[in-house]
Amino acid sequence: METLKNNNFNWLRSKDVREMLGISDSTLQTMRIKGTIPAYKLGATWFYREDEILETLFENKNQNVAV
Repeated sequence: METLKNNNFNWLRSKDVREMLGISDSTLQTMRIKGTIPAYKLGATWFYREDEILETLFENKNQNVAV
């Protein structure tokens, strides 16, 4: 998994998040647009904090998350 470490956060790229969650690029894009998962854009590249992705999963573990 390709990560960038900065400010004690593990920063993931879209490819890493797709592999981590087992989802397609279009599903990840939909989740970004709907605000299901937090994302940060720098130039043309999207980044995600690993801790925020995991937190989102745990918060919604007993709920259906609209994608």
